[in-house]
Amino acid sequence: MKKHDLTKAILTALLLASPLAKADSEYPAADFEPVIITQDSALITEHEKTSETRTAEAVKAVQAKEESASSPASSANVSSADDSSSSEPAAKAENPLTENLPIGLIVLGLAGFVVWSSRQSGSKTQSAAPAPVAAAASGETGVAKYLKNISEPTQTAAAETGVAKYLKSLPEAAAKPAEPATGVAKYLKKLEETAK
Repeated sequence: MKKHDLTKAILTALLLASPLAKADSEYPAADFEPVIITQDSALITEHEKTSETRTAEAVKAVQAKEESASSPASSANVSSADDSSSSEPAAKAENPLTENLPIGLIVLGLAGFVVWSSRQSGSKTQSAAPAPVAAAASGETGVAKYLKNISEPTQTAAAETGVAKYLKSLPEAAAKPAEPATGVAKYLKKLEETAK
């Protein structure tokens, strides 16, 4: 009953508080009007100026290289600069891991194949060789050996378990365990005793 009173009280409080939960007219996004900005002309002119200066600097650098290439003393400087820039890709190409990776994979594959094939041939020779040698040494088949073992009485005595031996060593009364009395047997026994 207490559970119903508590839920009724909570529902009543929610119903009374619901008019207070409506949004205010001064809500910040109540009168939101989006504005579309098409283009910023100041930003466009600034980018044009920077791109013009970059192209002018690139033209000046190309002209300076041409002038330095025409003079013989500066040609040695240009060739050394070109060598330094071309040495970076050569250094990347000389990475020993990338060059030796296919060779390493081939070597590992060959080693795995050799190990696998040696295990396969070793298991075939081991499993095939002992069976014919053992049958040929005794001259008897498995069925003949089985029948021989069954016909011998000494073999059955040896097959006797430890539990069977223990039960034989006990006296007759102790060897036969008493049957556990069930609830029905106990009830019938009590009935017989009370009837006497």
